[in-house]
Amino acid sequence: MTLTTERSTLTFAFPESGPDARLHVAFPRTLRATDLADRAGLTADTTLRLAQGSPTGDADAVIPMWQSEATWIDFSSPHQHPFLVMIGVDGVNAISGEKFTGTPDFESDDYIEVPTQQTLASYRTGAGDHRQFVAPSTHSRQGPDPRGTLVQLTVIPMRADAWARRRRHTSTAGTCVLCDISRAERARAQPRTAVPRMIGPLESADTWHPTLIGSAAVRIVNSVTWESLTGRTPRHSPLTCADYIDHRLPWYSTYGESTRGGTTRGGTTRSSSSPVDLTP
Repeated sequence: MTLTTERSTLTFAFPESGPDARLHVAFPRTLRATDLADRAGLTADTTLRLAQGSPTGDADAVIPMWQSEATWIDFSSPHQHPFLVMIGVDGVNAISGEKFTGTPDFESDDYIEVPTQQTLASYRTGAGDHRQFVAPSTHSRQGPDPRGTLVQLTVIPMRADAWARRRRHTSTAGTCVLCDISRAERARAQPRTAVPRMIGPLESADTWHPTLIGSAAVRIVNSVTWESLTGRTPRHSPLTCADYIDHRLPWYSTYGESTRGGTTRGGTTRSSSSPVDLTP
């Protein structure tokens, strides 16, 4: 397995399973929404940049985020090659809310399948609630967590022989749910909506490769931590109160930054300089 980090995309490649076995992972930027119904209608306006490396040494990339924004995880397989994907957030399985092990539990279905599910908008905590992916708060009395939020990914490709059969497979409309979903995903317009479509597993456990496993981790840090690491504020502009008004969503004072110097119309500190990417 090889892992590459580009400006806004993590790419898993499994050459042992053939040239089709590639999975792209990106983090679109969206608004925060406390109401689950509001989250279903969210769309993205940009894709967050990934900085290579990690200050703590336990991640492959860092994403700096403002308090006013959220993200979801977007998975895409260019040739529709299927993947089993497990997601952990600070050591908790994002699907089950149990401890993240990186090993799929086929009894509890604690994973998603790509391309039958291509987005994960919320993750389950150990307490059982569903949260958006956001930066650690800059408003805590103890100060922001310098480590940030750790998002872990475990990726397992479909076995090469199973994929060969799938590529040759043809069916009439309405008789194969996997084909219908793949066709719908290919036709779906961008940007993708953030609704988490937890449809459950469709593949049998023996479909997945028993030994080919890829892993990666991404740290989400807030603007204060990012500035302490790089001397710069995040490259992209924050979302503002006006953006929330335009989308008929409530704006909370905690969506603003802890100020240092001047403020923007969204109540955040900014610098005219661009950040320098971290290196491994």
